[in-house]
Amino acid sequence: MFLGFFAYFFVYLGKKNYKIMKYNDLIDQLSEATDLPKNKTKSLVEESMSVLQDQLNEGKGVTIPNLGTFSTKVKEIRKVYSPHHKKHMMVPPKRVVDFTPASGLKEKLKFVEPEDE
Repeated sequence: MFLGFFAYFFVYLGKKNYKIMKYNDLIDQLSEATDLPKNKTKSLVEESMSVLQDQLNEGKGVTIPNLGTFSTKVKEIRKVYSPHHKKHMMVPPKRVVDFTPASGLKEKLKFVEPEDE
């Protein structure tokens, strides 16, 4: 669902020591910024993510200006070692979500100093 996708996105952008924005915090901030009620903001975000997921399921990419491009790629079959089974195994190919940040976003994040806690 939406929450798993969004969590993946913020983990991709940040490192383990950075705070990750929660779904409800996102809804609160968007609601305040747009002067829309929270329920309308939540339905708008959910519909936006639904459209994004539909496009990715069809194999199409989605570009969001000043954020980046979401697309899918196929990870080929590969050989991995399983410590549990103590042998090599073949992992079947699978389609995964790929995110390429926009150059403006990369530049903004490049020189930001992490906050000390």
